[in-house]
Amino acid sequence: MTIRHLWFGAWAVAWLLAGEHRASMAAAPSDTLMSSATRGYVSIADLAAFSANWQQTQIGQLFSDKAMQPFVQDVKRQLQRKLSGVHDKLGIELSDLKEVASGEVAIGMVERPDSRAAVALTVDVAGREPRARELLAEVDRELLARKAKKSRQQSGGVELTVYDVPPQSANDVARQAVFCLHQDMLLGSDSRAELEEMLSRMGGAAGDRLADVTPYQATMERCRREARGLQPEVRWYVDPLGYARAVRSLNRGERRLGKDYLQILTDQGFDALQGVGGYVNLAVGGAFELLHRTAVYAPPVAGASDKYRLGMRILEFPNSADLAPQSWIPRKLATYRTLNFDVDNGFAHFNTLFNAVAGYPDAFEGVLEGLERDPFGPQVRVKPEFIDHLGDRVTMLTDYDVPITTKSERFLFMIEVKNEAAVIAAIDKFMGVDPHAHRREVAGKQVWEIIQPEDEFSELEIGFGDLDPLAPAPSGRPAASERADFEVVQNSAVCVHDGHLLVASHVDFLEKVLTAPLTDDALPTAGDYREVQLALSQLMSGPVAASFFVRTDEAYRPTYELLRQGKMPESETLLGRFLNRVLTPPEDEDEGIPRKQKIDARELPSFEMVRRYFSPGGALVRSEADGWFIVGATLTKQAPQARAPSAGEARY
Repeated sequence: MTIRHLWFGAWAVAWLLAGEHRASMAAAPSDTLMSSATRGYVSIADLAAFSANWQQTQIGQLFSDKAMQPFVQDVKRQLQRKLSGVHDKLGIELSDLKEVASGEVAIGMVERPDSRAAVALTVDVAGREPRARELLAEVDRELLARKAKKSRQQSGGVELTVYDVPPQSANDVARQAVFCLHQDMLLGSDSRAELEEMLSRMGGAAGDRLADVTPYQATMERCRREARGLQPEVRWYVDPLGYARAVRSLNRGERRLGKDYLQILTDQGFDALQGVGGYVNLAVGGAFELLHRTAVYAPPVAGASDKYRLGMRILEFPNSADLAPQSWIPRKLATYRTLNFDVDNGFAHFNTLFNAVAGYPDAFEGVLEGLERDPFGPQVRVKPEFIDHLGDRVTMLTDYDVPITTKSERFLFMIEVKNEAAVIAAIDKFMGVDPHAHRREVAGKQVWEIIQPEDEFSELEIGFGDLDPLAPAPSGRPAASERADFEVVQNSAVCVHDGHLLVASHVDFLEKVLTAPLTDDALPTAGDYREVQLALSQLMSGPVAASFFVRTDEAYRPTYELLRQGKMPESETLLGRFLNRVLTPPEDEDEGIPRKQKIDARELPSFEMVRRYFSPGGALVRSEADGWFIVGATLTKQAPQARAPSAGEARY
């Protein structure tokens, strides 16, 4: 599971809830009603403000375009089904809340001891109780149509409406849905015990509440300090491994196959990642389409000799004052991402994680020994001949080729080297024993091109489904979507250039980088790149560990075009693979069955018609004593001088 998955899930739920509303009257904050065992949480403070600001954004305007409506509605339906699960569990659509909520709406996933995780829903309905009762009547019809047994029960003087819903299919389970209206709040859950506990917290006493959880407090407080008075429209929080456990609990009774990666990561010290949370704002001060702040709470482990334990120790990303692009990076790119990574530290502590995944001790040491001593191998001493000569800066570029196909995306990884001759010698040893590697010259540089025969092209299977909140439930065999997105790349290429080791997915992309002119056409001099960096430096000044730049129009174009072609399920782009996982319906998750494109996007406008709605953006990451802090933004397309709000506005 990645921050990208967590942030996307929170953002998608927020988008689904957008609508016309008035400001809320005072009601109990949702984090005082949610349990301390809440592992995933999304809150919109004021749906009226969120909706108004959404409509001010260029993407909001794009999604309001009549030509986009069939596509937008299809996407909403799929996200409703895949991300929230609220309709399946409670018989309520998130969009139904648009006419009910007068203020905050929040959804949480709560880990329950020895039971399935519960969904918790809180809606501020102050002044809209009649409409809330109409919604509950609609839910009543929906659940009774599912043959639910309905009863009215009392809990502490509050009337609960309880539905016991039988399984709806052979693979379904019996469910419960419980609702009540109390003190201007509509509460719902698929667990009566959970809803009763929410009611017990109505008094506001501290204790067993999300608001009292240290990682939640730490992430929210860190974002609050950085927000400089700007109130968030969306707040979100996830306990990463706890969320994975909660998702797993929904699959109780099903036989698990393969390795338990959740347990491996826990044993390897990744439970130090105690919480991830953030603030999101739209249409900020005329400067930003989107502004988000994310705090990762991972305090040092008490009693450990290092900051973290075992495999978690590889996550060392030193801050530095300069992460400017290399002068020869071409201007025409979709994304540019660069970060500092302590390679020596990562190599030194990778062995315990590798051995745990392999399932036997000294597996990593055995691989290194084989690389050194196998008479048919490269006979490379990996640490002294290769690792010791690498620097600590890693960079990734992406772009695409035209015409757009499922294989159009190109990417290139780069890592600084301290000794070019030594790294070239090691690469020659590695490649010299590979029958598919061929030495050639490109732009005056020695390049190794790896041409993988089609009949040997295969996927490396590493199932991390348990850690992914968007992953499907495991069945009798691993689902196709549980296969990793790492593939042996055909016609990839490797070389050393200007103090960097370059590994490209396609030799033509490598050639493009090697022949980029050292002129104003390079990325460092591009106007949009410089504007994004200026804006980000105002949001986070000083040394950082990572810097990201994305031209959203270029980055999203391959996915958009594949949607229009009806070929999204076959997409091999990074974004396409992610969206395929998000939008894959349960019935298409069997191994070997490609996802059918449920969204009819053939009538979408040409991309050139919608390109104007997409703006450049980026993010900065800083390593801190107790984790990491991330700030990111997408700029408006106003004139540069109009971008930054005045100091008096205190808007960012």
